[in-house]
Amino acid sequence: MGANRTVLVTGSSGYLGRRLVPRLAERGTPVRALVHRSRGELPKGVEAVEGDVTDTASLARACEGVDVVINLASITADRKPPPGGYDRVNAEGPAALASAARTAGVRRIVHLAGIDTTTGEPGPYLAGRRRGDAAMLASGVESVAILRPSIMFGGRDSAFLKVLARLVRYAPAVPVPGDGTVRIQLVWVEDVVRCVMQLADDMRPGQFPIGGPDQPTYDEILDIIGEGLGKRRVRKVHLPAGVFSVQAKVLSVLPAPPLTPAALELFASDNTTTADAIEQQFNFRPRGFAEHVRREGLFE
Repeated sequence: MGANRTVLVTGSSGYLGRRLVPRLAERGTPVRALVHRSRGELPKGVEAVEGDVTDTASLARACEGVDVVINLASITADRKPPPGGYDRVNAEGPAALASAARTAGVRRIVHLAGIDTTTGEPGPYLAGRRRGDAAMLASGVESVAILRPSIMFGGRDSAFLKVLARLVRYAPAVPVPGDGTVRIQLVWVEDVVRCVMQLADDMRPGQFPIGGPDQPTYDEILDIIGEGLGKRRVRKVHLPAGVFSVQAKVLSVLPAPPLTPAALELFASDNTTTADAIEQQFNFRPRGFAEHVRREGLFE
């Protein structure tokens, strides 16, 4: 479709949105951002529309005259569910946005989801995310792409790395769910930005799982973090997943719990795709996690 099409970005203040919106604006793309209350730190030239994905009236205003919708809005699994639960944003939100986009004549939707390798009955968090994805695919919009990155890293605002780095730095031994062999294909957030921008520019429909070039285990990720913090050895204690499940339920009373039941759903199986997924689908080589830490440091 090209870089001069008007693009609406939801979730513009989030981890990925804070990096994507400036990149779109820098290259001259007309950008509109759906924001909660105020313009905040949006780059110069970016149009702000107040609202959110749970407010259908604001979605109608936001989608008017838009060619491409990039939906980054979600409640991630590391966060406590908001009033109304995760589904209000992760399932009902995409359905409302898809309906508004179709009504407004939007031609292209790029929807951010996540790698989903869970077999059998999913937990409530993943089930809700799947309903949101399905609503996008069934939207009736001309072309829909779902980008499915693994867990992202990069910057001091990487929630996943911040939690693990704190444990590696201060805990006598890092608690690990299960045997530590679950693989997580961490992907650099700037590489995800590049993939989103490519999908915003073309009309390829479909689902695009992506990850970095490596597939380290949970234990190996802790060792890489330890290396980045200058630790020779990271002590670990492997505990049954049930222990973490009980702990997550107890901690859920806190305003910002360090562990949630939803997060545990994501560690029940490998969070991976093919090692060359980005090269095959987006024609560039992504940066690996260990490579990044050794080149830039843990938090750049």
